[in-house]
Amino acid sequence: MQRLAEAHPEAFARWLFGVTGNIKVVKTELDREPIRADAITLAHDAEEMLHAEFQTSARTKVPLPLRMLDYYVGLKRQNPHLRIRQVVVVLTPSATPTPDRYEDERTSHGYDVIEIWRQDPAELLKHEGLLPLATLCRTDSPKQLLNDVATRIHRIKSPARRRETLNWSRMLAGLRYDTDLIYQTLKESNMLEESSVYQDILHKGAQRALQSVAVLQLEERFGKITPTWHRKIERLAIEQIKELCIALLKFQSKGDLSVWFKQQAAKS
Repeated sequence: MQRLAEAHPEAFARWLFGVTGNIKVVKTELDREPIRADAITLAHDAEEMLHAEFQTSARTKVPLPLRMLDYYVGLKRQNPHLRIRQVVVVLTPSATPTPDRYEDERTSHGYDVIEIWRQDPAELLKHEGLLPLATLCRTDSPKQLLNDVATRIHRIKSPARRRETLNWSRMLAGLRYDTDLIYQTLKESNMLEESSVYQDILHKGAQRALQSVAVLQLEERFGKITPTWHRKIERLAIEQIKELCIALLKFQSKGDLSVWFKQQAAKS
């Protein structure tokens, strides 16, 4: 999610915080790191810092309210004269409400919460960078929603951006829908058919491309992976790599990767 938001900061700032103008990504290094997570920090017109975090679940090793307070304090310490605004985007439904505040005897700190499954997809369908998140929005017809996303992806002129948006849309849709529905609707076959060269590259390089996506996602969330893990990923079949790309969105640590490979071994 971080890479997607960094590629489209204006769209995310407008959707999450309702702001336009001069938006830029800020690479912030805090003294402490509560837990690695998909998060992005944006600067808005030199007036405020915008911090967004994306979670597949509100239940994390470090309680969400405490982590948001910790981020706020770190950002405020580095930018004492700027306003800090925060939002948490929860990607999958939970049986319990998502907390929107840290409270103890002496401290109270609030932040906004967006539960993506309650959101109208109409606004997200307007912006290329938000199309993958639209797959998780409120709908009475999952197939129609995914078809709407696919239609808008097909309109993207850049082949590279079209392919990247399609991959992101598939991975996020995997948090909610089964693989058959995803690949029936979010298809590559109805895109770039005019390019025989691209189709040739697609077939020859699909496995390597998916391997690269999986490695990039893992390293973005958990840091550099070892050559051993690289070799294990290289041995996966294409369908297994697709499953891994979807599954790792729910991983909390590198240990989850070990569990996933054990589950794959048990299937074979």
